[in-house]
Amino acid sequence: MTRTRLLLALAIGSYLAATPFLRYSGVGHAGIAHRNHAPRHGGQLAMVGDHHIELRRAGGSVEAFVSDAARRPLRPRGGRVVFDDGAAAADLVWDGYRLRAADVASARSITAAIELGNETLEATFTFEPSRKD
Repeated sequence: MTRTRLLLALAIGSYLAATPFLRYSGVGHAGIAHRNHAPRHGGQLAMVGDHHIELRRAGGSVEAFVSDAARRPLRPRGGRVVFDDGAAAADLVWDGYRLRAADVASARSITAAIELGNETLEATFTFEPSRKD
């Protein structure tokens, strides 16, 4: 085997050995997925399978934002929120770019069940009790 062929074989072998790890390099869609877990709307973020649910309380409402693994916004069919393990519940309704329902200000936990295609995404969020001064 000539020196050129040996160097070529080593270069190709090294490339093929590294190929499975290229998906973690941050280039392309597969490397970006699951990297960004910062809330974008000032709420709490939960990962459910390959989807993100961000839930926030604002102005007497509960708002749910749903995105895929790469944080692209999705439009769910609807959903439901349950406050404090069943003390109260409300339907989530599509409103512009998010799902929205009336809030129960005294609730410390909110479970959101989001209908997305043929699956239901469910996550529970815990909040500090609201104080009135």
